[in-house]
Amino acid sequence: MNDIIFVLASMEYAESYCKAVDLVARERKYLAALEGFPLESTKGFVGFITANNLAQFYALLDGEVIGWCDILPKGYEGMRHVGVLGMGLLPEYRGKGLGGQLLEKTIEHAYSVNRIEKVELEVFGSNSGAIGLYKKYGFELEGKRLKARKLDDIYDDMILMGKII
Repeated sequence: MNDIIFVLASMEYAESYCKAVDLVARERKYLAALEGFPLESTKGFVGFITANNLAQFYALLDGEVIGWCDILPKGYEGMRHVGVLGMGLLPEYRGKGLGGQLLEKTIEHAYSVNRIEKVELEVFGSNSGAIGLYKKYGFELEGKRLKARKLDDIYDDMILMGKII
């Protein structure tokens, strides 16, 4: 794991990031989307993030994105102090401390650069690993949406968590 580096989002890694999101989405467990987004959409998203110096970091191994974390501010006046967290790691890199490192770097940028005061997230109730990570980093349970997802005839709750920075 010594060869893994963490970098702020850049267009240089947009294609690799696009592939990583697609791989995690196709697991059908962790993301709301069941497949990644088209490359052009991903490039537009990364372009928006970089143009506004928003908090998105990539974990890279040999120049390829193996994980990401972003905190994007809400768009409405009166709510821009709140950022929404999204993250993912390729399966073979989970449970090795990378998620925590990504989370720390992203929260620091969101707070110091983007003036985010609170981070919110949604996580499926079945994702106990992520819930444990978020609790370890000070996120608290704020609510639950029962049977929020029905996929392959299996229901899953949506857990709402937040952290005041």
